[in-house]
Amino acid sequence: MLATRCPHCQTRFRVTPPQLELREGMVRCGACRESFNGREHLLHGAEDMPPEELLSTEDLEGRMTLVDFGSLRANQNQPTPPSSMQDELDALSKAISDLQSKPWSAPEETEFSTESAPMMATPTPSFVEEARKREQSANTWKWVLWLGIPFLLVALLVQLGYFYRAEIAARSPEAGRYLRALCSRVGCQVRLPEHIDLISLESSQLQPVTDHPGQFTLTALIRNQADTVQAWPSLELQLKTDVGQILVRKVFTPLNYLNTSEVKKGFAAHAEQEIQISFELSSEFPGGFSVILFYP
Repeated sequence: MLATRCPHCQTRFRVTPPQLELREGMVRCGACRESFNGREHLLHGAEDMPPEELLSTEDLEGRMTLVDFGSLRANQNQPTPPSSMQDELDALSKAISDLQSKPWSAPEETEFSTESAPMMATPTPSFVEEARKREQSANTWKWVLWLGIPFLLVALLVQLGYFYRAEIAARSPEAGRYLRALCSRVGCQVRLPEHIDLISLESSQLQPVTDHPGQFTLTALIRNQADTVQAWPSLELQLKTDVGQILVRKVFTPLNYLNTSEVKKGFAAHAEQEIQISFELSSEFPGGFSVILFYP
């Protein structure tokens, strides 16, 4: 640590070699505003002085300013036109006047505190604080987006997989095995697709069984128009009078016209199946009937 003393008002300051070299040692005291060479008035033994007796550059109330005399010395090497004594005195007077009127906040000045100046903290401008808050808010939202978007994508894929698990399993047997294993843990089921609008009734016929009064046979041809396997549909048989009034309704499940293994296997894509169902009816042969396909 170095220290220098103003020869005019004896105010002492802490300085560093780079600060003295910045203007070739020339400084101006913030207390008496007099200029002097800081190198020539360095204090010896500044390391042993109490810190409170020396003022540093962090005290901002009173200031000592480095004076830029480098440009004057640089001009000494250039040829100058001859001038009169009066011209030199006028130029010197103007330079001193400009130096004294120069504002303290000029960027080329290095400022120091005076002994009598109290320590004060410079308030941060409001626009700087607002800019910092906006930057912090932008960084926060950036992290939220980086972390939130992948999470939302994963959640969306999980929901799609849950709602369309039947179609996924029907199109990919390998994926179907994973979905069934997962559903067995979370309590859901992977069933075959059930799109009744893609199951069509091609033909149907109701006939009495010969030599067995009261017994009838329903024959129907159904087609799966879907691109994937589907669940077998149930059938509703409606027996009607001659005028179309419904007398009896009978419902037949897939187990009424197929065995268990065929039901589990499902209705293959673009396949046709003829089914026959026998049943008993206590009444006489109806005047008409209709068959409706549905999924319960």
